[in-house]
Amino acid sequence: MSETKQKILIHDGPHTTEVLNVLANEIKYSESIVAITEKAAKLIEKSVDPIAGPPEYPSDGLLYGLIQSGKTSVITVASAMAVDNGFQFLLILTSNYDPLYEQTLERVRKVLRGLTVMGKDDWNDPARFQRQIRTTPFAIVCSKGVSKLRSLLDAFKMAGAKGLSTLIIDDEADQASLNTYTSKGGEQISSTNEIITQFRDFFPVNTYLQVTATPQALFLQRPDHRYRPSFTVLSAPGPGYVGGDVFFEAGSKLLKNVDLEEVDLLHTSHQPTPSGTIPTGLKKALCTFLIGATYKIIQNPADGYAFLCHVSHTKIDHQYIVNLIDRFKEETMNILQNASSVEIDRLIPQLKEAYIDLQQTQQGMPEFEKIIDKIKFYLRGASIKLINAASNEEIKLDSVYNIFVGGNKLGRGVTIKNLLVSYYGRNPKKPNADTVLQHARMYGYRQNDLGVTRLFLPEKLSEHFRLIHQMESALRDLVEKYPEGKFEGIFISSPLHATRPNVLDPNSIGIYVAGGYCNPSYPLRTDEVADNTEWLDKMLSQFDNGQPYSEVNIELLEEIIQKCKHDPRYGAELWNHKTLIAALDQIKSLYGNKAYIVVKRGRDLNEPRRETQNFLSGGEDNLAPKDAPTLFIYKLKKSNKGMEAWWPALRFPDGNYVLAFSFER
Repeated sequence: MSETKQKILIHDGPHTTEVLNVLANEIKYSESIVAITEKAAKLIEKSVDPIAGPPEYPSDGLLYGLIQSGKTSVITVASAMAVDNGFQFLLILTSNYDPLYEQTLERVRKVLRGLTVMGKDDWNDPARFQRQIRTTPFAIVCSKGVSKLRSLLDAFKMAGAKGLSTLIIDDEADQASLNTYTSKGGEQISSTNEIITQFRDFFPVNTYLQVTATPQALFLQRPDHRYRPSFTVLSAPGPGYVGGDVFFEAGSKLLKNVDLEEVDLLHTSHQPTPSGTIPTGLKKALCTFLIGATYKIIQNPADGYAFLCHVSHTKIDHQYIVNLIDRFKEETMNILQNASSVEIDRLIPQLKEAYIDLQQTQQGMPEFEKIIDKIKFYLRGASIKLINAASNEEIKLDSVYNIFVGGNKLGRGVTIKNLLVSYYGRNPKKPNADTVLQHARMYGYRQNDLGVTRLFLPEKLSEHFRLIHQMESALRDLVEKYPEGKFEGIFISSPLHATRPNVLDPNSIGIYVAGGYCNPSYPLRTDEVADNTEWLDKMLSQFDNGQPYSEVNIELLEEIIQKCKHDPRYGAELWNHKTLIAALDQIKSLYGNKAYIVVKRGRDLNEPRRETQNFLSGGEDNLAPKDAPTLFIYKLKKSNKGMEAWWPALRFPDGNYVLAFSFER
């Protein structure tokens, strides 16, 4: 639980003022500065009072932002405000990946200019370290490597500095900080989690502030768990932010599907003899990038632009893809330089197709011939970089065309400036929603480039992202409604893992969202369900077509749901009988056995829906109260789509809960 006693907060202290002056030179919109300051103030208001002594309950919170939305700005202002309000020590925990650690350290030193800011090598000399921490306030940026964390804690113990009021900021707190042995039960604790807990115990007056855009693993910890936030502040993006709604909502022109099979061709381990031929979709993506980046270069001659290829975590695949793109570059360059080449008649239409596609979203494109002339000039200098654990390449734009190929190092925390085109194909058997979302490097402040931005990926993976975007939106709505609430959870197996299972207690997790719907994409309408339809006809005959709703019990809903089969042509991931019944059982244990049913007959509904979309119209969602689960079940008339059948949609009751589950394919 967090400290709730009201305290007077200083909003305009010298450190806060200094940070805001720095940010004012970086952020164009004054309203964004105001919003950042307000969010930072909320964090410090909810934190422990550094003057009042140890709190009655542990003080732990979360800054929940969107991917690449500017969480760092909120954290730097909150850090300055914490110091102005009496915190003596800022401990900032960051990635164990050196480039990200250095980026964080550089950033903190740039904005907290009135503090001593130490890095992870600054406590090797105990005497010097003790001198430095005598003058408060000060800040330390430490990577989340066990040896570094342990040596820092030992340095504080040696200095006897236990009494410092401390704000611990754990960046990407869901990544390495949780106990990875949780799922096994017992007393075993992973080393990083153990040492962070020891820091929290060592400083009696502290607030532990988690920061992430993917808090699924945090919210699915047991109630009152020390790593489950007791308060949450939502960080909203500023003007110009591009997120999942732009890419994954219906009708997006930025999303381009490619065959899943072609992504497999980029995995050398999946084929006995790799063909060495660049797949069609990847070639389209590269042509689109060349056209789009060249347009931007004509507008901004001093800039460079980026292409991202992220399809595998294995180094051998990365090298294979780099070789393919090298060959594409060489062949394209040779063809363009030799206008009499027989290949020119094949290449130009491919580039023209990309040009026409970009014209749909980008006004004022120069003539096609002008862009081709520029590609001829610039392509020779294109940079193709391998970004993985085996390479020393940096993610920086040092060419006009910058093509990055890699895996895990292109994920969490990495910002790729001027990213125009992404080709994504990571397809694990059991995807984690938080990990997949962290791969969304195309998100960020990219509004000015949106007209020439494209995302190429298989339809199956776009469905992953679309579903995860819906989950994220629903979760943020819920957190906004209950910023200090608890989310009851269950463990159910179905289509995506909410997060990696080793950090979760299977008895406490479980994502159906309060007020959300679940329905089959389309009901089965063949002879196979004739008996079920007859059973449903009899069972539902007691409910009049004209009644808005009837009050029933949850057992009846469960019985009906088991008789409702989905059409396998449209798949079923969320509509899973076992999953739904387990969810309803959990609702019953939390809120009682009451339920509602809405029955309608004679409907013409011939188009499939998404499994969270429902099929209601004309305000029908308001027919029943929202304080208990409601089953809307409509009988479809016989048509060319098939026999009569019942189509159900289950609505979960409003409330303070999330029913999450692992999505397993």
